Amino acid sequence: MSRRFIEDRALTEAIARRAILKIAVIGIGGCGCNTITNLTNAGINVPTVAVNTDAAALSVTRAKYRILIGETVTRGRGSAGSPALGREIMSREVDKVLAPVKDAELFILTAGLGGGTGTGGIVALAEYIKENMKDRLVWTVVTIPFSSEGVERIQNAQMALSELLDLADMTLVNFNDILKERVGAYSIHQAFREMDKHLVELINGLTKLQGLRPQPGLVNIDFSNVERLTRNSGLGFVGVGSGLRFIDAFEDALSKNYCEANLSGARGAVVYAEGTRSMLSLREIEEVPRILSEKYGIGTVYWGIRYNWRVHNPQVMLLAASVKSSLVEQFLEAR
Repeated sequence: MSRRFIEDRALTEAIARRAILKIAVIGIGGCGCNTITNLTNAGINVPTVAVNTDAAALSVTRAKYRILIGETVTRGRGSAGSPALGREIMSREVDKVLAPVKDAELFILTAGLGGGTGTGGIVALAEYIKENMKDRLVWTVVTIPFSSEGVERIQNAQMALSELLDLADMTLVNFNDILKERVGAYSIHQAFREMDKHLVELINGLTKLQGLRPQPGLVNIDFSNVERLTRNSGLGFVGVGSGLRFIDAFEDALSKNYCEANLSGARGAVVYAEGTRSMLSLREIEEVPRILSEKYGIGTVYWGIRYNWRVHNPQVMLLAASVKSSLVEQFLEAR
């Protein structure tokens, strides 16, 4: 093997390593920090940042980086349910929050809307990144409170969601009321565990886009296509499913819909399958783009395969950009 060949291969490998997408997940407020803890427990392989004004809650959060903000204002006791205060504090300390992950190219921000720190903080952080780091992507993952939680929390959530749909490149919305409808017989503790599980699957599915490295002989997804689909795309949908067959996993992914998203006419979709060689039938996999095209009218579909010997059943991550939701529209119109 010639020295020139070895040097060229080493250079190519070094460029490939630099080309790997850099993702950071930032959880803000109580719900956001809880999601970060669950992601950490699940072994997510990206930097995680937990941000809160509540020192006691932050102290039990598991994350690579834990950042207390607003200490001089709140004395570590939270933002008293005030989105205005949460937004002001985040605006003042945004450099502190982003310092550990300033090199990230994709920021996934997550929070529960309705309270103070998460509601105001996620809006301020998304706004700062989009205004000052224009080449970066911002995806937000938010949870809408139960309608029974009161008018004030609902109004706070409406205001923040309206802004995020304009600020972030893509926003994924999860309504607790839909969770209640689906698991009504569960205890409140079990119901929240279901939402926690859903959020972990959703965000973990997104972070796996970081590791979609080309493999010879397989269909691969180029992240530049994902970026093109999701930049300034507004409302999005992501579902992660599993099943005995690939097509069952795809149908399961479609069912993970906590905002009644309508995929018809979406700007585009991304599908990737995980499983062993024996699980992934090319004929079944090729059926999915046809369904998305013919049934949902989605003209641009990117799909890929990742072999994973550790899964027991085929798994599918489905992302659709620029979807519609009558539920989200009604929620915002009720302001």
